[in-house]
Amino acid sequence: MPFYLDASALVAIIALEPTHVVVRAVIAADRDVPIVSDFARAEASAALMRLVRIRNLARSEVPVVLKRLDDWALTVAEARKTNGEDIEAATAFVRRPELTLRAPAAIHIAAAHRLGATLLTLDRGLARAAATLGVPCINPAEADAPGAPKD
Repeated sequence: MPFYLDASALVAIIALEPTHVVVRAVIAADRDVPIVSDFARAEASAALMRLVRIRNLARSEVPVVLKRLDDWALTVAEARKTNGEDIEAATAFVRRPELTLRAPAAIHIAAAHRLGATLLTLDRGLARAAATLGVPCINPAEADAPGAPKD
């Protein structure tokens, strides 16, 4: 089953955040090509621009970082489109108060489910909601995840 990467996983890889090592290890250990949706790419782009606004990323680095995102998403991963079915499912998910989901997280869960993929995220709340919904999910930064650093 391929991995569907949400924006948190993409940003970790592209911005070389400390968790990028475990995210890459989990992806490398899988035989399937990871999936990146158009929505995940858009959300990751917004997150990278936020890093510029809060001065964690220099404005001069923007073209290089965005090119790295686009190249990775279009060559290493399989690019897929979100669709109306994903939005409908996400709408149902956010209307379940016990899930406490925001729309972007719900869209990632819905897309991963529709694509028959395991959701790869660094967002604990998103991972909990995916598990509640029966969508396979992994957070490689969690201590018990495959490829996670051992103490």
